[in-house]
Amino acid sequence: MTDLNIEFKLDRIYCHDEGDGPGNAEPYLWTVFFKVDGDTLVVNSDGPVAPFLQGAPTVIGTPGNHGNLGTTDVDEGDDVTVPAIIGEYRTIMKPIPLTTPFLGLTEVGGMIGCIVVLMEEDNTSNSAIALGHEALDRTVRDKLAEVLGTLSISKTEPSEDDIAALTEQIGKAVESAVGSGVSVLDWIVGFGNMDDQIGSALFKFSHKQLEESGGVSIPFSRRWDNEGDWELFGHIKATPIRRPEPKCCDELKRKIKELEKAISGYGKRISKLEAQNDAEAQGFANQMVKSKIRKIKE
Repeated sequence: MTDLNIEFKLDRIYCHDEGDGPGNAEPYLWTVFFKVDGDTLVVNSDGPVAPFLQGAPTVIGTPGNHGNLGTTDVDEGDDVTVPAIIGEYRTIMKPIPLTTPFLGLTEVGGMIGCIVVLMEEDNTSNSAIALGHEALDRTVRDKLAEVLGTLSISKTEPSEDDIAALTEQIGKAVESAVGSGVSVLDWIVGFGNMDDQIGSALFKFSHKQLEESGGVSIPFSRRWDNEGDWELFGHIKATPIRRPEPKCCDELKRKIKELEKAISGYGKRISKLEAQNDAEAQGFANQMVKSKIRKIKE
């Protein structure tokens, strides 16, 4: 496996039908990117229990306030570009190392993904929306940790059922948090017309899938026929980061051995010279003693 240079981008939202009755729609987007890789995790394979993932996933939240798409006037047929600050994640994805080789493995692949929630602004307060956004970040982190606890050498990726359950739990947590922040007064002032959740989705890609893409962008999209008709488009691109060629490594090892051999030879020569010096010094000392004894006798 190789390290991968990742470009993960939500490109645009297309409005097939704004579905807001008279007037135009005011969509906004919540996004949370996550990464499960060797940056923060290892597979603990030291035993005696079965190997398990150890560490925490990387979770990247983004600004999620009203108007974060840069427009409050969207009509049927409009394309809305997703700003980079909420729709782009660039990182390096690394294989997850094993603490001890296991069944011939020294590393396994992880995954990278993004959870999106598309909302339509009506009369929910900014403070209630902030609560929902905080819940999204917190729930993604907590639920990902739960999913990681179910993974192992034999199950290196979550199943479709795991993903469906994760998406549903996150959606419910967000709705609950937003609802708890809406007071009776908010409801009366807003004539009961609170912000609507158009839809949510989870996009995930495995290390293996990205590595096998050969550096070609993988497009993805999701369409929601709710509160109108909306479609989100994006892409992910993974560029392998080349590791040193084996020949280069072999040549380097050969040169290191030559240097070690030369250093060892110099060490032996130095030891020999030191021994000679010691012997000569001892001989000189003996001669001096004999000379003094001779003078005394004379």
